[in-house]
Amino acid sequence: MTGYDIFKEYLELRYSASTTRQYLWAFKSYSPNLRSQEELNVFVIDKMRKRGNNPFYNGFLKSYIDCFGLNLVIHPSKKKINVQEKTYKFLTKEEVDTIISGTSPYISLMTRLFFETGLRLRELINTKIDDINIVERTISGIGKNSVRFKVKYSRETADMLVKLLNDARNNGLVRPFHCHVNNAKDHAKSFHYYLRKECNGLGIPGVHAHRFRHALGHYLRAEMKFDLKQIQRKLRHKRLETTSIYTEATQKEVDDKIDKEVYGQ
Repeated sequence: MTGYDIFKEYLELRYSASTTRQYLWAFKSYSPNLRSQEELNVFVIDKMRKRGNNPFYNGFLKSYIDCFGLNLVIHPSKKKINVQEKTYKFLTKEEVDTIISGTSPYISLMTRLFFETGLRLRELINTKIDDINIVERTISGIGKNSVRFKVKYSRETADMLVKLLNDARNNGLVRPFHCHVNNAKDHAKSFHYYLRKECNGLGIPGVHAHRFRHALGHYLRAEMKFDLKQIQRKLRHKRLETTSIYTEATQKEVDDKIDKEVYGQ
């Protein structure tokens, strides 16, 4: 396989068709000039720092480096940019349960799997039947940074998953979690469309697949009292700093805890 073919296969497993096309264009245009750290530094200055840290080029470079396992580092811009501190509004366990009980069977099952496994959208969407073990209750695959994973789900979800897998086999489908409504071509985008539509109907706006992953991390930390190392392992974070967002508490959480444990209300 050529470098282009390897990169194309890598992208198609992780990104939308639109992003894949754009990154392949960048690969054909720039990869001959990205073979050393010096060349990459020149690229960063020219394409990113001079253009306001355009996220497109940053995303392309990260994919390019990860795909080929290159020993290259993207040095961040030295420009000072005023950015507001990022805050997180986590879905609660009650909201997740409402989505599971109040949506269509497909959206409900996907929500269960996202919340129980912590899988990213395309990790689950692109799962093949052979990657699912009903007896062990596991899903295996290759995730971010080409790292293999094996995650577990509950017995209740396993019972629901059997029907989906049987339907997929009867219809000759390899990837059972693809969204086949209206002959969707970009299954991840189609899933998000129906997820948001059904969640909006429940009065829970702004829902997307990654929020279930955040909800799991927050639930394990705030309610189940998992330590950060355990959550890092569950969510497969490369750095513990990434997991540290689940130590943040909202003012409401602090007030509720004080009411309950200090004031006894």
